Amino acid sequence: MGLFSRIFGRKSKSGTSGTSSSRKNIPALSEHFSIAELAIIPAPLGKVSGTVLDEAVIRSCITAVLKNQGTKVNNLIIDEMKAPFDFLSTGYSHNTERGYAAVVRDNSGDHTQFPIDRRVLIGGANYVRRATTDLHPDIARMVNQDLPVDSTLHLAAIDGIAYAALVIKREMK
Repeated sequence: MGLFSRIFGRKSKSGTSGTSSSRKNIPALSEHFSIAELAIIPAPLGKVSGTVLDEAVIRSCITAVLKNQGTKVNNLIIDEMKAPFDFLSTGYSHNTERGYAAVVRDNSGDHTQFPIDRRVLIGGANYVRRATTDLHPDIARMVNQDLPVDSTLHLAAIDGIAYAALVIKREMK
């Protein structure tokens, strides 16, 4: 078979295509996400009264908001959080530019008899940091780092204080 026939896949006199046997089935790529970095800070303002939260409460608040919309990334974060409490969320809203927001009913520990409502905001660092107090140094370090093109940073704020930061990596496999 000549070069011209190989390039354009024309059949030779024997009736076989010159390129069909050399073509391989390439599997379709799919999107995969992973958590590249996670920081949960139970006392981001130090020991300031009323601002220290148990890590289990932080994880449960994040899960309560994200379980309202089952995206691949949200499901990944929910699995990673391993929330020990099943908090109820109300007033849920989602905006692609701003992120997720909801009021979460914390009925854990001392709040079993009298639950308290916590306002939770989860989204991009540029938006969430405008709605919070000063960032803890560990969270600020994550916000100020140069991220690879395939990664995004999300902050989680509870009642106006950033308690968690996550770097999500996106890959095509």
